[in-house]
Amino acid sequence: MYVFGYGSLLWKQGFPYEEAIPGYVKGFKRRFWQGSEDHRGEPGRPGRVVSVFESEDREEKVLGIAFRIHEDNVESVKQNLNERETGYISVQTTFYPLHNPDGDTRIELNLFIANENVDTYLGPAPLEDIAWQIYHSHGMCGPNMEYLMKLIWCNRKLFPGNHDNHLNNLEEEVNEIAKRKGESLEKYKYENLHWPIK
Repeated sequence: MYVFGYGSLLWKQGFPYEEAIPGYVKGFKRRFWQGSEDHRGEPGRPGRVVSVFESEDREEKVLGIAFRIHEDNVESVKQNLNERETGYISVQTTFYPLHNPDGDTRIELNLFIANENVDTYLGPAPLEDIAWQIYHSHGMCGPNMEYLMKLIWCNRKLFPGNHDNHLNNLEEEVNEIAKRKGESLEKYKYENLHWPIK
């Protein structure tokens, strides 16, 4: 079994895997439209985490990692992810490895996408509002800002030269908020993350 990581799975897998392959899925977009009232927010004051949605552009890509799971661990990993990814729907889609010189290697994998029919779905909002919500939210796993900055760091390290406009624009917005408050984002250092590529 293969599982696609595009959010916190990039730095916190929580399950055993045999291989981590950088690449992308097509026809989806990644957005901070999912609410979190536990890990990155509080009841009544949710933070925002990423999910993926079907894109109007069938060629739009979401970059991430395909984790190959040994057959002996498939059932336990499925259980782990079903508990962790509450508010998401698991679908099968095609994954395209980045390092694929012949262009013919494809992998069918599990992708968790947004379920827009649950209470935790927040949906789109002006980017400055999303940035403000992320900047001010905190949950049992830490500040929502930490989540955002880890995701930005992972994308830069894993996919140099590939740009995610949604992430980049959010980074600009939270930097502006910090600047207005006279605060530094240095406290959200993220260089020492566990790296998924073995």
